[in-house]
Amino acid sequence: MDGETEGVNEAPAAVFLPSNEGWTLISDNRFADMIADLWIKQTGDDLSVGMFCEKRHDNGTGTIHGGMICTLADISLGKMIRLRRNRDQPPDAPGIASATIQLDVNFCGRVGRGDFVYSKAIIKSMSRSLTFAQGELCVCDRTVAIMQGVYKVIDSRRGV
Repeated sequence: MDGETEGVNEAPAAVFLPSNEGWTLISDNRFADMIADLWIKQTGDDLSVGMFCEKRHDNGTGTIHGGMICTLADISLGKMIRLRRNRDQPPDAPGIASATIQLDVNFCGRVGRGDFVYSKAIIKSMSRSLTFAQGELCVCDRTVAIMQGVYKVIDSRRGV
């Protein structure tokens, strides 16, 4: 096939629409709102957070900045912990909050501009005051980062 007709009959790539796959756009009116449009998907006790890599997240090479990956990892693990810590709370009870005390992220793949990157997280263990969580960030079925963190339950009235 010559260069002029190459690709003419190819179908356009399918566009991923999170809302068609059970994802909901979230707005917490917090730090995350300033940096990205975040999507959330909850299935039972599982919760995933995702986002599209945009030009503003780019590190100058068409790839998402490592700091953005770390931020998504922290938000993802934090939201999973909040879900688990609060699932048995009465509806009128104040929510149990946690603060990150350690976060480790290992990069193992590329997230390009336009990619939808999302979390898969699990809670490894919980004590009265600490939660240990881990997971991965993925693009399609490809792992791009592995994450683990330790989070401390805080008294939101005192910040400790």
